[in-house]
Amino acid sequence: MMQERKQKGKILVFSSREICYLSSNFFANQIGAAFEELGYEVTVCELSKEDDLDAKLARYIGQPYRLILDFNSLLPRMVLDDGTPYVDRLAGPFFDYILDHPLFHYQGLSSGVKNLHAIVLDEAQQKYVEKYYEKVASVHMLPLGATRAVYEGTKEPECRILFPGTYDRPDAVYQIVENAPEPLGSMMKDLIERRLADPTLPMEEAFSQQLKEEKLELPAGQFALFMNSMYAVDAYVRDYFRKAVLDALLAEKLPVTVFGEGWEKYSCGDEHSLRREPAVPFALSFERIAKAHVLLNVSPIFNRGMHDRVPAGMANHAVVLTDENPYLRRTFTDGKELLFYSLEKPDTLCEQAERTLTDVRLREKIAASAYETFEREYTWKRRAEQILAFAEEVEA
Repeated sequence: MMQERKQKGKILVFSSREICYLSSNFFANQIGAAFEELGYEVTVCELSKEDDLDAKLARYIGQPYRLILDFNSLLPRMVLDDGTPYVDRLAGPFFDYILDHPLFHYQGLSSGVKNLHAIVLDEAQQKYVEKYYEKVASVHMLPLGATRAVYEGTKEPECRILFPGTYDRPDAVYQIVENAPEPLGSMMKDLIERRLADPTLPMEEAFSQQLKEEKLELPAGQFALFMNSMYAVDAYVRDYFRKAVLDALLAEKLPVTVFGEGWEKYSCGDEHSLRREPAVPFALSFERIAKAHVLLNVSPIFNRGMHDRVPAGMANHAVVLTDENPYLRRTFTDGKELLFYSLEKPDTLCEQAERTLTDVRLREKIAASAYETFEREYTWKRRAEQILAFAEEVEA
């Protein structure tokens, strides 16, 4: 097998920064193992603040790689002593797998690195990078893979709705908007209003509408810079809808469990039906998801794509109750692999939640169909195959 890997070539996978719940390290090792399963010789390099970065990174310069991959990478910002971008000294296409809106990655995407390719989780975000970051060599849309729990065990005795994720109080995030200088503050408030009115409206499209109405034009670089400056809009919209969804479910006394950082900040009128559980490292989250009957997804920040909570539930036989968007509607069938609700219509959320909590046969049917879809399309091995296809495409 080792001889076969050498013939196929080498792949380098980085984890250059810590992302919440140590997920970057987890993703790097999952995809690395998948590349190895496909017959490649894989090196996974995890960086930390304690490392001598110059010494650790120098060993990879000039070595030929089939491809190089990182998640929310810091590497496109790094420059060698002679002024050369580090990524430009790597021999192979460099893919940055961006796990949130690209507006947060302005520095890396605008760095001018010659061999930089982006993978994003959303079709609108793919178009955004293609339009506003012309120096990025190629852009691809690919939702993350998921992992089956090692110790699946049995489902918890009580059927509850589980939401894994981070929370911050929307009013606390809004203070960033309130404190922003003008005209930035007013622009951000307007964008928030547009996105709350239409949760499937991409932020860049809302900003374009705003500029058009004011008869203003911005060159691509300035548009991207403004988007980066208005990061609080995306953060606010995320937490606003997380609170709104939880409020709606608890108002109907539907049983909800949340786990992750920040939930001590959440409060509503009647929390009798709410349970809070502490955050766990990402690698352990699948064990918790595997015990759940219903997994809630709230992700208006990916309104033309898919958050990794969706395949995580599918992989672990939890029925995923998710806010709908055009991509999900086109990719899945309501009541077959997933259950959809509308962020604009809270009653659809509670109706679907009540339906899945009470109908055992429906849960079993959806969980079985979703798992088949996971096995076919959302394993890390499948992701590795698709990323290898991207590498072949860009080299052609």
